[in-house]
Amino acid sequence: MKFVYLASLWLVLMVGQVLAQIPAASPSPTPAPGKAQAKPTLASLARWFEVQTATITPRYRWVENSARLTTSNHAQYQDSFKGRLKFDARGRYSLNAGVFSGAGFTQSWDDTGWGTGHATSNLYLKQLYFSAQPVKGVELQIGGLYFNRGESTEITTYDNDGYLVGERLSLKRPRQLFFDEVAVTYAYLGDLTRANLNKRYHRLQQSNYHQFLVSKSLGKRAAVSVDYSFHNGVETLREAVKLNTPELKVLDAVRWENYERLDVNRAYGFALTGEKKAGAQLTLTGGYGHIDRRYDGLNADRFNRGHRLFTLVSYALSPEFTVSTFLARAVGNDYALPNRTRFEVLCSFNLLKGLQRAGIL
Repeated sequence: MKFVYLASLWLVLMVGQVLAQIPAASPSPTPAPGKAQAKPTLASLARWFEVQTATITPRYRWVENSARLTTSNHAQYQDSFKGRLKFDARGRYSLNAGVFSGAGFTQSWDDTGWGTGHATSNLYLKQLYFSAQPVKGVELQIGGLYFNRGESTEITTYDNDGYLVGERLSLKRPRQLFFDEVAVTYAYLGDLTRANLNKRYHRLQQSNYHQFLVSKSLGKRAAVSVDYSFHNGVETLREAVKLNTPELKVLDAVRWENYERLDVNRAYGFALTGEKKAGAQLTLTGGYGHIDRRYDGLNADRFNRGHRLFTLVSYALSPEFTVSTFLARAVGNDYALPNRTRFEVLCSFNLLKGLQRAGIL
């Protein structure tokens, strides 16, 4: 397994170096009359198939719990692929799919076998849904869905790796409805260790999760969202606002998000995040968050519960390669936490951008 991981990483780096030497593709000139037409390329498949995401990311992760014991000290890797099959040229009717590594609701990473843990290799179809847009601004989705978070993030909602099975109606007609989006989701949220959608299709007949969400952009200055969700008898209200603040110089954007659990184990949590771009390649992100101790554990595994300071630094080596570090430290908590301190180093290879720049897609 270690050899396979090394070989894969070497291949990614070599492909990246080759792509970096290829100039951006320019449109092919129209052939003169009587001359042979160019042979079809992968780009010609865009009429039917659209690749939306294709990334490969190795990382090093170190985690220490409240007892100052190291619980994770290893290398992992993540594969993420999203795409859709279009049934018409405009893509109003499509079949959307998401294939990811990782075997659980809050897990999209596989272990290499280096350090703690055992080598794993998983690649699952986690999302697959049919999308219909019969008229502009109206979309119906049914099948294995992604979460709709509005302006909130995985800190106060659900992990980015999470999944649903159900239906969603999304209305994006601000002239008639004022809001930029009004969305209603009825779905089943569960099967937390059964990432494979092929084992979850029967959940289309069940529903334990409802969400009602509205979002609105306030020009270029701000965007806000509010949603109410119901999961297994627990009601939660979430609000979030993102402000673009270039005039501050110190921060380019600020995001405030919070939740209130309304009935069962009433509680409140929030996260405040700031972002600053230092040039075209370097992005600095940091903030503070609090997730109450009775939260269901389905939010980002980087945060989970507790009071926490965090920072993320990303540097784009090229359009395809990004290196980043993440550090989070729990502070002021009077109960045990599995992730008191967490540190990560990640190297993400955007295969899609590489293929697009090479003119292949």
